[in-house]
Amino acid sequence: MSVQTEAANATEIFHVKSRAVSCDGGVGPLGHPRVYLRILDKQIACPYCSRLFILEDGATDDSH
Repeated sequence: MSVQTEAANATEIFHVKSRAVSCDGGVGPLGHPRVYLRILDKQIACPYCSRLFILEDGATDDSH
């Protein structure tokens, strides 16, 4: 497997301070529909692009 192929398949990881996150793929018009996700435990992956959102210690609940 080439380095370029591995980089293209790498999962992006975001460390967040809120249990409520949204994801749109991050590549403008080539992304995906915006989805809103709720981290119930420590992390969640976007069902479209597999970006991983990891909850940091001391995060807020953001429930309204």
